[in-house]
Amino acid sequence: MNVSEVATVFLEYHKTHSKEHSIRAYTRVLTKFCEEFGTENLEAITTEKVLSFLNMITEGRKQHTKQTRYSQLLAFFNFIKNNFDQDFRNPCDTPMLKKLFRAKTSYHWQSIDKESIDEVIFSIIGRNHTILSCILFC
Repeated sequence: MNVSEVATVFLEYHKTHSKEHSIRAYTRVLTKFCEEFGTENLEAITTEKVLSFLNMITEGRKQHTKQTRYSQLLAFFNFIKNNFDQDFRNPCDTPMLKKLFRAKTSYHWQSIDKESIDEVIFSIIGRNHTILSCILFC
């Protein structure tokens, strides 16, 4: 099977099982992918081709966008593996691509315990104490 035939089946599947926003996102990525590789056989798609395609469509974009596009192509190739050919090797499923297109780790703020906040509030005298209490507890 060639890429455009499978992409059509994949999008039809998502039209009945996904939300409108997801369908638009998959359509956008797979349309560009089919323009590039639509006539090629599935086995001809290599990791290098996928990497060059992802670099082309995500050039100048944020890391989150890059990770999203990678995830969309990964889902497409997993769909092929799960529904058409169990022996199909997913070209997106390599450690190199996973590392290049992983999401940035988010920073988690360290929280302050309630006792420390209470100490700060009660150490402030007068009008500022009332204002601070209202801001924190209202």
